[in-house]
Amino acid sequence: MEGKAGRSLLKEITKYVGRLGRNIAVPPHPSIDAGAERLMGLTRVYATDPALGVPDEDLGYFAFHFSASDVAVLGAEPKLMTSTILLPADASDDLALKIAKGIDWEAYRYGVTVITGHTGRYESVKEPVVVTTVIGEVREPVTPKLARVGDRLLLVGTPGAELLYGIAHFNPALLEERFGKRTVERWKRARWMLTAVDSARDLVLFSRVNGMKDGAEGGLIRLLNDFADAAELGFTVNRDLIPFPPELLRLGRERGFDPMAASSSGVVLAAIPGNLPLGFLKDLMESHGFVVRIIGELRKEGREFVAEGEVREFPSPEEVRDPYPDLTQVS
Repeated sequence: MEGKAGRSLLKEITKYVGRLGRNIAVPPHPSIDAGAERLMGLTRVYATDPALGVPDEDLGYFAFHFSASDVAVLGAEPKLMTSTILLPADASDDLALKIAKGIDWEAYRYGVTVITGHTGRYESVKEPVVVTTVIGEVREPVTPKLARVGDRLLLVGTPGAELLYGIAHFNPALLEERFGKRTVERWKRARWMLTAVDSARDLVLFSRVNGMKDGAEGGLIRLLNDFADAAELGFTVNRDLIPFPPELLRLGRERGFDPMAASSSGVVLAAIPGNLPLGFLKDLMESHGFVVRIIGELRKEGREFVAEGEVREFPSPEEVRDPYPDLTQVS
């Protein structure tokens, strides 16, 4: 299966870590997308990600935000960045510069310095691939290991927005014939929804947070399972409270996929202590332009969701396929 490796493989991969120093604050973990080390009174956070399979004009944007989002959900402020731009052998200088300028624009906006990198053309590379590492700083990292039974699960962002963005760019007829050209154009411009940097930053500014995780491939199914694996807890989620876009729900019914499995970069799941004023936090985040829902809570064990009043066992990522590869290809 293409895309990010499954949990069983990552569990094995993260055993091979070389020499694990005593200053490591967040070691490699199959369900946490960043690592951290303690250095003289602060913690330095590292995250790396590839960006590929997106429109060339947005590649620099995602190259920055995919890695920066993983840093931000550990509560850290992105500071430094490395960039590796791998291009097909026949790629133009203009394409390389377009990608570099896209990275530069986002890095400048967030006060991040690109300190080194690599750019090259290769016969074995069939489409542009940009691999970035973002380095951030924080006093104490926020990880799901801080989560406790009774914490409420706050969902920030729009589940499935990444899938709809991809369809709008690569298979627009699928949206146009159902919803019209204006819907296609709206989702084509939705890249701003696919970053967790701003929402994660605001959450740790406004509230105590006992762990965050951002979405990506596998949607909410992988997101919730990964969070629970890292926290070593269970959860109950009310599916009816999840703010799925209407376009996603209709496509799910017609194409037979679970909207909870749809690619969801930009979504943040946060564990918030239940004794805090959650209504106030929700209103505050919404006043900053975020879509926010309180969708459930953490429990000691078990993973379940409620839909239309019926309690069901929550699926694992291995049971449900992300529809992104199928729906973004023109049939």
